[in-house]
Amino acid sequence: MRTERGLDRFITFLDAVVAIAITLLVLPLTEIIVGTHPPPHAAEVFTQNGARFWSFLLSFAVIFRLWLAHHRMVERVGAYDAAFVWMNLGWALTVVFLPFATQLTSAYPAYDRLAIGVYLGTLTLSAVFLSLVAALVWRRPLLRREGVAAGDAAPWAALATTTVLVLALVIGVVFPRINYFALLLLFLTSPVERLLSRIFDGS
Repeated sequence: MRTERGLDRFITFLDAVVAIAITLLVLPLTEIIVGTHPPPHAAEVFTQNGARFWSFLLSFAVIFRLWLAHHRMVERVGAYDAAFVWMNLGWALTVVFLPFATQLTSAYPAYDRLAIGVYLGTLTLSAVFLSLVAALVWRRPLLRREGVAAGDAAPWAALATTTVLVLALVIGVVFPRINYFALLLLFLTSPVERLLSRIFDGS
């Protein structure tokens, strides 16, 4: 039997997964000072590890953005089914993997294609799962909360983010000198969302 309490517990579980993943991002930073050869001066912790701190801040912001998009989506959800559960678990898997992908970005040169591909690929796959969940809620009225119309649950925002991230992944891997700066394409998310809305909704 699927109950409202069951849905609440599942969403709480997903929130906990995100909280743990975002906390794990700081562990590589603590290794700087508890390792076998810590910097002799505190200032060197920051001056010699700029890439690690940048990766930490970037991934913190990315995970928060992913959680916020997921949070806004599940606000429209009033029930769940097997497909909803599995797609959300796929999304959670990408979030859990992101701290490892973040480590790759600081451990290898910024132009390393594999590190770029793993990091941007993880973000893209996460966006894909979010898009699938959003489309599922949009297409299945029984999953939506009472009073939430199909138009209110349209997946254009999630699809726009996915589209932009796919483009960023391709550009980052094909042109490794651009690398993670390809994520700046996320500023195009809103125009792409409006375009998708006009195409499919005629609005």
